[in-house]
Amino acid sequence: MEKGAQVECYSGARFAERPVSFHFLGQLYVVEEVVKSWISPSVLHFRVMTTEGEDFELAYDKPADEWTIAQLAAGAAGQ
Repeated sequence: MEKGAQVECYSGARFAERPVSFHFLGQLYVVEEVVKSWISPSVLHFRVMTTEGEDFELAYDKPADEWTIAQLAAGAAGQ
C-alpha cells in the first residue's frame, strides 16, 4: 500500500469523481475501467483496472486530503 500517492481524476459534479491515472511505485498507470466505487463516511473508494490489465484499489481520504493505493491480487477486481 502506498500513501500520499499522486492520482489524476476527472472532477465533474464532485471532486475526485473518477480516477483517470495514477503513479504507483514510480510507474504511471492509466485507468481503463472503474470496476466498482463506494463511499464510506469520509473516504471515496475505487476498484480499478488499468490498461495493463492490473487491478488496484484507490482510496481518497477527504479530511486528510490524501490518496492511498493498493495493488490487488489477480482476479480480485471481480469479487
